Amino acid sequence: MKRHIISLWGLLLILTGIFTSCSDFEPVGAPEVPTLERVSNLQANVDGYVVRLSWSLPQSADITAVLLSRDGNTGNPTRLAADATSYDVVGQQMEEEHMYTVKLEYEGGFVSEGQSVRATIPYVELPNVTNLQSSVSGRTVTLTWTLPQAQGITAVKVIRDGDVNAATVLEGTATSCELRGQPMDREIEYTVAVVYDTYYASKGSAIKVTVPYITPKMGYVMTAATVADLPDDDERAAATWFLQQENAELIQLSQIADLDADIYPVLWIEIDRIGLAHGWANLPAELVSSETLEALRQYSANGGSLLLTNMATQLTEPLGFVPQGMAPGIFASGNGGEGTDVWVLNAHLGWDFRDGSADGQGYYDRRRHAIYEGLTFEDPNNYGFDNLPLIGPGQREDHNCMWDCNVYGRGDQPDVIRNFEVTTNSQVLATWGHVRDHCVAGIVDFYAGTTHGRCIAIGLAAYEWNQNSGTNPYQRNIEGMTLNALNYLK
Repeated sequence: MKRHIISLWGLLLILTGIFTSCSDFEPVGAPEVPTLERVSNLQANVDGYVVRLSWSLPQSADITAVLLSRDGNTGNPTRLAADATSYDVVGQQMEEEHMYTVKLEYEGGFVSEGQSVRATIPYVELPNVTNLQSSVSGRTVTLTWTLPQAQGITAVKVIRDGDVNAATVLEGTATSCELRGQPMDREIEYTVAVVYDTYYASKGSAIKVTVPYITPKMGYVMTAATVADLPDDDERAAATWFLQQENAELIQLSQIADLDADIYPVLWIEIDRIGLAHGWANLPAELVSSETLEALRQYSANGGSLLLTNMATQLTEPLGFVPQGMAPGIFASGNGGEGTDVWVLNAHLGWDFRDGSADGQGYYDRRRHAIYEGLTFEDPNNYGFDNLPLIGPGQREDHNCMWDCNVYGRGDQPDVIRNFEVTTNSQVLATWGHVRDHCVAGIVDFYAGTTHGRCIAIGLAAYEWNQNSGTNPYQRNIEGMTLNALNYLK
């Protein structure tokens, strides 16, 4: 055999040639990435409650936009004009440091590296209201106060027991507030805070009030003369169960206008019918007549609470709980069919984001809400997280009437659920059982506002009062959640 001997020096020359060839290789058709200039001289100056950002642009005609992001959240940047050299940030909370990053977008969609700067608005103690006083009439608490002699007042917040998310916001320079349907027989702390320049609230002045106990009743709104005359088996089952509860009464539509919300603090409207067309105007005609809707609006404005279930969730639009055009868009009223799984609700909103996510989407655990009190969460379908079973295998009517939050986008919020909540002054309590992100709102707790009381809307198809194929093994959860909701709304 002939042997070939290569010297160490020769081997190095061969390897050098290989590596040089590889480094010079360029794929055919690969786009050439241009050298992208960045902004320079980025500065942040705090002027009162405003963070004024400024920067210098490079001399380039190829810039198509300026992109501004906060705290590394580049998934939803603020898009500015190509020639923008400044931006005023409003609403940054005092004593919180935030980082602002400016990048440049060029023709072809290329984005430069960013320049960053940090800014903190120093804490300033804002003047509070004085002479805060209260009076009680029935279940109505009236608060009065004196505003400080200060500039920039844009609103007043009234906060009950520290729940800032459910605060009553009075635009302008209000000096009083009437709160109807307040909790009874316990001490409540009301805090009145002054809002300055839209975003900044004083620490607030507080007062404690106790509303004497009045035996509350709850009503089931009828669309027929008797329970037996209700046209659907689910409505008949719900009304029959309701009458077995303490202080429960059937309420005819003609009675609503005369109801005292202090005595009847909550009304339940349940509509669940095969073949019903989508849209609140297609609900039973007597329920959506101008007279009935006006009576319900007045009842709600007087402090009355509403439980709207199944197809009745559509009433949230004409009654003012959601803006016009935001009635539930997910809807079905067919016969349904057989199924072998368990239909459940999921109170883990954004389960896949519980450990944090690149674009800042949130995780919200709503299992501790009052409507779930005493109920057992489990995982009969092996989804990998606990959920609340509502109806077992067998014949089920697929009657969803709920919100697709993706339709409304995320706005300037971290995700579509939070945007829905901010837009509607609410808290989403559940989604479909298998959903791991934020796509749909199946149960929503709408907070009271200046023109209406509270409302819980349950629009999940799994919330079915009479399973057509036999006894529902999870009927206890349907009943328990409903009773919890009614008690919560009293």
